[in-house]
Amino acid sequence: MSHGHPSVSIIGLPESGKTTLLAAIWHMVREPGSVTALKFDGLNQGNYEHLNGLAKRWRAAKKQQRTQTSGLKVVRMNLKNDVGKSIEISFPDMPGEDFSRMWEKRELDESMGDMLSAEAIVLLINGDTIKFPTWIVEQNAIAKGAGLPPENAEVVEWSAELAPTQVQVVELLQFLMSSELSVGPRRLAVLISAWDEVKGDGMDPEEVLKVKLPLLDQYLRSRRDPWTWHVWGVSAQGGAYEDQDNGEQLEETEALRQLDRPSDRIQVVDGKKVSTDITQPLNWLIG
Repeated sequence: MSHGHPSVSIIGLPESGKTTLLAAIWHMVREPGSVTALKFDGLNQGNYEHLNGLAKRWRAAKKQQRTQTSGLKVVRMNLKNDVGKSIEISFPDMPGEDFSRMWEKRELDESMGDMLSAEAIVLLINGDTIKFPTWIVEQNAIAKGAGLPPENAEVVEWSAELAPTQVQVVELLQFLMSSELSVGPRRLAVLISAWDEVKGDGMDPEEVLKVKLPLLDQYLRSRRDPWTWHVWGVSAQGGAYEDQDNGEQLEETEALRQLDRPSDRIQVVDGKKVSTDITQPLNWLIG
């Protein structure tokens, strides 16, 4: 429950960066001297030791350990703005695969249903791993142009993870507006994560949405469902992090560690404006 505060739930498909985002937010809203639109105002559910551990790995530029594949853990914290208005942020600490299964089967338990009935949603999409539709006709045309024989299509049993990213995301958003979860009009912050990788394409976040996720762009603009939405590009880590548990060492990661403040790694892109304030999209959701 939101204890009277507007509530926000943060969701995303596999490898979208939810844990890294949580670590960066936890660090930023509690770091002395940090400049953020929202400040920490209490932990309603969750473990300080766990959150501090995530933030410690984030500051050390270590890859976060993968979310366990069973059991739902929840982090709920209150954040407030400079006029004292507070919101409750919920991070369902569950594998992204569970979100994939949810849109496929349209089934969820009571606790998950409570969180996904929040007045506002943050949707994380990894901009560097977008799965595009594959058209056999196009593949054969490319092969023909290269003077190659068309490949014999191999029959593969369908599963949710094979669906294009934009199909999964649109189905998920439609499910959130279904009778089971509908709470009326809602606000939606679309965060295209791994922006440090995506920005090389020379597009702003809205252009990335139009070009790489056209089905999602059309769905949101059509207002078929009553979402009030905005899109940002976000890099919660600023570059590649090492998998130190497996002995990985990267020059790029070491360069990130040399920055004066860990928060300087963060990139939050709104149109052409760039900031290090990871709470900007959350502040927008307050309305």
